[in-house]
Amino acid sequence: MHNTIFYQKSQDYRIAKGGKVDTPRYYTPFLSILVMVAMMFSLNVSSYATTNVGTAGAQFLKIGPGARVDSLGGAFGAIANDVTTIYWNPAGLSQLEKTSFSDTHTVWLADVRYNYLAFATPIEKIGTLGASVTFLNVPDTEITTLDKPDGTGLWYSAWDTAVSLAYSRQLYKKESGANLSFGINAKYIHQQIHRENAKGVAIDVGALYHTGWRSLRIGMCFSNFGPEMSFSGPDLETGTEVAGEEQIAEYSPHPDTTNPTRKAELDTVEYPLPSNFRLGVAYDLIDDESNLLTIALDGNHPNDNSERLNLGMEYWYRKMAAIRAGYKFRLGPDRTDDEEGLTLGLGIHLKFGQTMLSLDYAFADFGYLNDAHRVSVGLKF
Repeated sequence: MHNTIFYQKSQDYRIAKGGKVDTPRYYTPFLSILVMVAMMFSLNVSSYATTNVGTAGAQFLKIGPGARVDSLGGAFGAIANDVTTIYWNPAGLSQLEKTSFSDTHTVWLADVRYNYLAFATPIEKIGTLGASVTFLNVPDTEITTLDKPDGTGLWYSAWDTAVSLAYSRQLYKKESGANLSFGINAKYIHQQIHRENAKGVAIDVGALYHTGWRSLRIGMCFSNFGPEMSFSGPDLETGTEVAGEEQIAEYSPHPDTTNPTRKAELDTVEYPLPSNFRLGVAYDLIDDESNLLTIALDGNHPNDNSERLNLGMEYWYRKMAAIRAGYKFRLGPDRTDDEEGLTLGLGIHLKFGQTMLSLDYAFADFGYLNDAHRVSVGLKF
């Protein structure tokens, strides 16, 4: 990783009366950057001991929404300035100035379809309220058995959904531009496979801090914190005939089998949710009337895999057209087996009076797997 420090000597070093030198003004934010980077890399220590790969369920919760965010490599924890931040960092909702809506459609791997709807509106003196719906469905699959491995002529379907409500509020704001926001997102989770289902709840908690030093932002979020889930349903139930006690009389030595059938249910293993701790930084390298160039870096510490660093860059021309690029780095011993990497994307803003329409596209390279394409449509009014 290359770290570049931008400063102006004429401003950062001030000579006070008496020949003494004041503390450089970039000291505090520079120290913050060092601490953030150190924390990100420290996350990698545990990954060499164990990766816990495959230990969590509800994997659809790990598919992030928003074509814009995907083209940034998922580095959005400190940018967090559109309605999809309900997923990435709910504290970012406090940055929304207008009612916003977003719809993301993803052609995922193995012909899986993923859709995400999000809505948020700021309310004066209260905060920003948001809601989202996530829906993923798998193509219908033919049922097979040991006797009929080529198919029975019967089909089953599988789908996952999550519905969430979010709230964010700015806790304080200073004249220097420094401000701190807090956000929470509560979600209901439902998974369905044929006639079996699992239900659960979870919360996301996030914070977003504008340091007041130029455009440096720091964001963090803990996602999918909740109890374990398990599947249940009629196909897990079975019946068995229980014999009665053996008759004492000599003339009837046979057991009594007239007891009614008792029902039993197969007990499925509970599985944890795919929780994740995200820590991110963002900085605007260029910000003038015509150009805006932003870089972002997120460190992710999931409970079911090794750590990941997400790097993203976004360039806007007159806040109308954007090009984006990102890259996802897997850390730890499993990094060579990771298929995720390069992401690219485009965006455009179209204004119609007080309403703004945004269109975004993202491409993600999955190596030996098929590429993933996402399209998002957003409205601000």
